[in-house]
Amino acid sequence: MKLLYVSTLDHIIRAMLPHLEGAKRAGYRVEVACRVTRFGDEVRKVVDAVHDVPMSRFPVHTSNLVALKQVTELIRRERYDVVHSHNPSGGFIGRLAATNAATGALRVYTAHGFHFHRHGHPTANAVYESIERYAGHKLSDAVYVYNSEDYDAALAKNVVPAERLFATRGIGISAREQFNPKAVSEEDREAFRQEIGASADTPILSVVGEMLPRKRQFDAIRAMKRIVATHPATILVLVGDGKMLEENKALAESLGIAANCRFLGFRRDVKRILAASTLFVFPSKQEGLPCAIQEAMAMELPTVATDVRGNCELVNADNGRLVRLADPLQLADAVIELLSLPPAERRRLGQRGREQMVTKYERELCVAEWLDLYKVADERRRARKT
Repeated sequence: MKLLYVSTLDHIIRAMLPHLEGAKRAGYRVEVACRVTRFGDEVRKVVDAVHDVPMSRFPVHTSNLVALKQVTELIRRERYDVVHSHNPSGGFIGRLAATNAATGALRVYTAHGFHFHRHGHPTANAVYESIERYAGHKLSDAVYVYNSEDYDAALAKNVVPAERLFATRGIGISAREQFNPKAVSEEDREAFRQEIGASADTPILSVVGEMLPRKRQFDAIRAMKRIVATHPATILVLVGDGKMLEENKALAESLGIAANCRFLGFRRDVKRILAASTLFVFPSKQEGLPCAIQEAMAMELPTVATDVRGNCELVNADNGRLVRLADPLQLADAVIELLSLPPAERRRLGQRGREQMVTKYERELCVAEWLDLYKVADERRRARKT
């Protein structure tokens, strides 16, 4: 059995390497097609072949026409049993290429959060909904979604036929082993605190994610103006790089809180950073089922997140707080409330979050689910043809 993963960029593939390892253990030959950047070597260590394809995350980019031709030829030549595509551009290219190649490959698409959603612009929503409806009906044998909002919308708007739509747990995380508070020593936690100039009792708020407009790290920065008025020693740690990095730094300077902010860029020690943190903050506008929140909750961090798709399936009053989108003042008040709780109560919030991650979102459960659904989708496809 041969499996091809298609995605715009290798960093998306990197996030799903445990799924690819699981597919190899299940007997698949696993290959990927994506634009290779800094994670190519990491991906090559896991999969059987990497095909560097010039895809762009911008749907109308001319490079995507070249990518479509290359992926179609690749599928026609290698004759994969399953072509599993991800993200809007890579997802459309992979499914259209598999359809054009006409080799009989099972066409699977994972929607890491549809690009039409309740906080989207009506025009953009209409465009993305039309594209997904065409692809869902004409180019897909199975569509995996991560959250109930996407599942309900896909059915209500007839974006995907019901027999091809599958609700899944998402990518999942390694909660028992990798993102486990016991896996980080007190020495490592203290070393990070020293790195950012924090003492043992300094409140540390961590934010993890690529610095893009939709991630809205600027709301967390604005919230800090209010937070430091009552908790002046608080440090906001921002992990991730991206096109808004310098703009966010400038915002912190303009608000007079730069001394309370640490911009760390891309890091490979997120687990250590989370282990040393007091709370996790996630002000994003658009998500599927964010691994960043799952990792923080697995590390027993109470989480303050925006009440948007995906976030609201993970965060509740038992493990953190949900706040309105684009409301830095409410975000600040939620953080202040949690910082003001007795430490034992914050620990209970964190422990309840971790329990949820271990019982529902442990990665091995998610890997097995995706592989099992290949069989279900193929059986349903065969039934449609008879």
